[in-house]
Amino acid sequence: MTQQEDLSSTLNDLSLTSKPKSLKPKASYDKAALRERWNILAILSMIRKACMSTFARKDFFKILQIIKMSFVQRDYEGIFTDAINLEVYTAAYVPGRALCYYEIFCRPQILKFLNRPSQIYCVGSGSGSELAGLAAAMTRVPAERQRVNLVMQDIGEYSSILKSFETTIRDKWLLNEEQLTCTYEQSDVLDQEESNVDLIDKRFRESDLITFMFVMNELFVKKAPAMALIQRLVKSMKKGAHLLVVESAGSFSQLKVGNKTYMVYMLLDALQDLELVVGEDSRWYRHPDHLKYPIDVQNMRYFIRLYKKK
Repeated sequence: MTQQEDLSSTLNDLSLTSKPKSLKPKASYDKAALRERWNILAILSMIRKACMSTFARKDFFKILQIIKMSFVQRDYEGIFTDAINLEVYTAAYVPGRALCYYEIFCRPQILKFLNRPSQIYCVGSGSGSELAGLAAAMTRVPAERQRVNLVMQDIGEYSSILKSFETTIRDKWLLNEEQLTCTYEQSDVLDQEESNVDLIDKRFRESDLITFMFVMNELFVKKAPAMALIQRLVKSMKKGAHLLVVESAGSFSQLKVGNKTYMVYMLLDALQDLELVVGEDSRWYRHPDHLKYPIDVQNMRYFIRLYKKK
């Protein structure tokens, strides 16, 4: 059986495989565990539905292999500015990221932003991982307290992908536009054009939570403009606003400065205007066993930093 045939045979099979029935007496239901199980399934079901036509592409695995090679070569622009790559990237990489981000957004230090009127600005979030994870996490707080204005930014043409995600999310989690407002802005955060700088700085100033989730390494391929962006970010953030940075805990997050090599978070930790709220240098997200999706869902090892502007 070819990869494509194997993929096609799994498109209608999305579930957590049932374990053999036990002969022991049935235990009482763990409502929290059942909710987590349902949310994980709902996240994958939503992504699968939004990406159905992408999985059906005959060149799916060919494009996916090209994307993987581009990551090794750190050719991020080649991945995210070529329209043919975006749908395949979303179908392949968003599931694992979205499940991990759901867990992260459920942390109490971050969940509080979903429990009150908040503006959240997600840099490099066009593929929808942040949208999916955040929307699922909103099930943890009372509906009447949800007033989230989510602004997503990315360099790629993700409008149609995010629209598909948003439509499916509103149906699955019953989120109306008053509870969750979604805006997508296509731009290059490193672009120094005045109008672009003004808009991004405005988003930095007005946001309660700003996220850089698996995007910081891509930005630091261009060190000088990336450093300038971080300096503007810290200067623009309002007092009490939070910055969330999540990135690979491996060598991809190493930054060479002169003759020395540092992890990206070491640079951020040194910023005087930011107070460290959460800091973990290495953490694994491992999805539940027996999880089924048209292709393998990847586990993730990452570092996390949550800062508060002093």
